Amino acid sequence: MKRLPTVSKAKKEIEFLQEYVFLAETYQAVSLQEQIIQLYAFTGSIQKVTEQLNAERAQEKLLPIDAKVVTQVIQSRPMDPLHKLVRTNYLNKTRPARQLSKMYAKW
Repeated sequence: MKRLPTVSKAKKEIEFLQEYVFLAETYQAVSLQEQIIQLYAFTGSIQKVTEQLNAERAQEKLLPIDAKVVTQVIQSRPMDPLHKLVRTNYLNKTRPARQLSKMYAKW
């Protein structure tokens, strides 16, 4: 069973999550980079973002994008508050894999 936080910590977590949801839902995605940030906020998956963008780009007869482009956009310097949250989440999520690759690079 998951440990329950204190009430004050739970309230802070709720406020943080409500702010995150508000940012993601009201985000104005005009450029490709902004579309990537918004889609990643909703899906949490590089692969799903790439698939969805490529489906949209195929309808518009544009060239497909690579998952590396999506990763580079997410890892780039944050442009706005949503990008900052998404980037932080991505870096925390991928930390173990990045640390393993550093360890194997030393060998």
